[in-house]
Amino acid sequence: MPASFLRVLCAILLVLSPALALAQGLRVVARVNDDAITDFDLTQRIQFAIKTTGLQDSPDLRQRMAAQVLRQMIDERLQIQNAKRLGVPASEAEVQQRLSEIERGAGMSQGQFKLFLQSIGVPYDNIAQQFEAQIAWGKIVRRKVRPQVEVSETEIDDALTRLRANLGKTESRVAEIFVPVDRTESVDEAKRSADRILDQLKRGAPFAAVAQQFSQGTSSQTGGDLGWVLPGSLDPALDAAINKLQPRQYSDPVRSPAGWHILYVVDRRQFAATRPDDVRLNLTQLTLSLPINASAEETNRASSDAQKAMSGVRQCSDLHAQARQLKGATSGDLQGVRIGDLAANRQMYEEIPRLKVGGTAGPFRVAEGLQIVALCSRAGGDGLPTREAISQQILLQKLEAASRRYMRDLRRTATVDVKP
Repeated sequence: MPASFLRVLCAILLVLSPALALAQGLRVVARVNDDAITDFDLTQRIQFAIKTTGLQDSPDLRQRMAAQVLRQMIDERLQIQNAKRLGVPASEAEVQQRLSEIERGAGMSQGQFKLFLQSIGVPYDNIAQQFEAQIAWGKIVRRKVRPQVEVSETEIDDALTRLRANLGKTESRVAEIFVPVDRTESVDEAKRSADRILDQLKRGAPFAAVAQQFSQGTSSQTGGDLGWVLPGSLDPALDAAINKLQPRQYSDPVRSPAGWHILYVVDRRQFAATRPDDVRLNLTQLTLSLPINASAEETNRASSDAQKAMSGVRQCSDLHAQARQLKGATSGDLQGVRIGDLAANRQMYEEIPRLKVGGTAGPFRVAEGLQIVALCSRAGGDGLPTREAISQQILLQKLEAASRRYMRDLRRTATVDVKP
C-alpha cells in the first residue's frame, strides 16, 4: 500500500474521529488533566451503582446520580494518575486479587462477579478502574501520607484520660458517608451531592452499599464503618447529630470543617462494661514436638516432660530457658492475644484466663504436639483498650485527616474540565 495513501487515510480518520465518537455515544463529559471520561463510562458506572444499591431504576434517578458518580470517577482518575507519577501504580495482579476478595466477601465463586457485570450490561474494565484507584490510593497513602503521621506517648496518655472520664457512658457504633468541601465556593455543590445521597437512602438503598459507592472517606471500603465512638471524640457538630439518633437511624447532612457527613448509628452500648473476651493477654508458649498419630507411650513421655518443665517456671523467661533444655522443644512469645480468640480450644479458653501473671497452664494438645503456656501480662480487664490499640486508633484518625488534605491538594492542582 503506498505511503501517500496511508497518510491520506490517517488524515481522514483524524477528521472523522470526533463524529465517530459521538455516533457511538462517546461524548466527553469531563477531562481530568490528560484523561477523558465519556458519557458511556459515566452511564455504565451509574448502571453499576443502581444495581448494587438496589434502587428502582428511572431516568430521574440516573439524572440525580450523575453528578456524584462523575465526581467519584474524577477522583479515581486523579488517584491513578498520581500513583503513576510516584511510581506506585496498581498492577494487574493486584487488581485481580482485589476482584477475588470481592467475590469471596460476597460469597461468589471465581468468575461470578464478571458474569454479574455481564448480566447488567456493564463492562468489567469500567469497574476494574474503580479497583485500580482503590489500590493506587492505598499505595499513595503509605508512600506520601503515612511517613508524615506520628503518635506520641502524650497523645496516648491524653486519650486514656478521656476514656477513663467516659467510664459508664454510652458509646455508639457509627458509620458515615462523607462528601468533602475543598474550597469555600464548593460548599453548596457538596451539599447538593449529600442531599442526593440522602434521597437514595430515603428510597431504601442500604447505607453500607451507598457508602461504598459514594463516600469519599477512607472508611468507604468498609461501608462507612467508623467503629465504636464515644461522646466528645468527633467534631462537636457530628457528636450532637449522633446524640439525637436512635440505633438504625441516619442523619441529615451535617457540616464539619472538612465537608458534609451523613451519619448512621448502628448500635449503642455502655462504654467499658466488663467484656472478658476482649481482654488481651501477652503469653509465652513452649511446644514439645509430637506427631498427630503418636502412641500412648510417646504421649505419656512428652506429657511427663511438660509437667517437669512447668514446675520450674516462675516467670515467662523461665519457659524459654526450659525449652532450651528439652530436646525437640521450641518456645515463642505471643503479644496481645484476645481471650475470645482462644475459644477454638476449649481447654485453653477455660484455663489460661484464670492464670495469675507468671503462672503456667497445660499441657494442651495442639497440632504440633504438646504446648505449655505462661501468662506474662494482661490488659483491658477494666474494659479500657490497650495503649497499643489506642495508638492504632489515633493513627487511623490522623491518617484519615491527612489523606483528606492530600486528596484536596490533588483536586486543587489538577486541571479538571467538566462539560455542561
